[in-house]
Amino acid sequence: MATPALKHLEHLLQTRRLDGTLLKPWSQDTRPAAPTGISALDEALGGGLARGELSELVGARSSGRTSALVATLAAATRRSGIVALVDACDRFDPVSAAEAGVALDRVLWVRGPSMTVEMARPGLLDRAVRQALRAFDLIIRSGGFDVVALDVADVPPVFFRALPAATWMRLARANEGSRTACLLVGAAPMGRSARGVTVRLEARARWAGDSLQSRRLGGLGVEATVGQGRLGRDGAAWAVGAEAACTPA
Repeated sequence: MATPALKHLEHLLQTRRLDGTLLKPWSQDTRPAAPTGISALDEALGGGLARGELSELVGARSSGRTSALVATLAAATRRSGIVALVDACDRFDPVSAAEAGVALDRVLWVRGPSMTVEMARPGLLDRAVRQALRAFDLIIRSGGFDVVALDVADVPPVFFRALPAATWMRLARANEGSRTACLLVGAAPMGRSARGVTVRLEARARWAGDSLQSRRLGGLGVEATVGQGRLGRDGAAWAVGAEAACTPA
């Protein structure tokens, strides 16, 4: 039974929107998760990405991070949600996204300068990252979105080490208590919130054929590791490719 002092403390923290980080364990959070649309991953996540939290989707090129991002956006728009994508380097392909089931009329797409890291002029990539972070912050604060994603997958992790430590705390604070699932997409972990997750992706080639002459690439098996012990589950795997089936690890 809560004492008057504890009730008073809870009231003060609720007034300042700090109660979620100190008083309520994960098991008591009744907000429904935002499913990614990938059954094995959703099972490992306990239903999907946590709303009101900042989660991460990280991996090297060709690891499946774009496929997982698009699947998450498609799942959200299928349930009539509005989503936002802050695309720091203009790498989003709306045609393939529509083919994957994303309802483009329900997507707010904020495009950064079209460039590759190798071709970027000095300072251009830094400005693109900072502008993307500002846009991400403003969209989170506006509210009303089912999923908001920041895609900085082509930006080297070294760029984020130069950011103030408070950058990610401010973003997590802005989304705290909301019904929006926020997702950072990059090559390496950046700054998930305390109750968010880090999903690490790694792709492995799957070969088909019984002989060297008939051997061919049958698809990519994408392995995902969920880095958040509070979920009670630590891993999942699914496959992408024309001939591969999605199965839990």
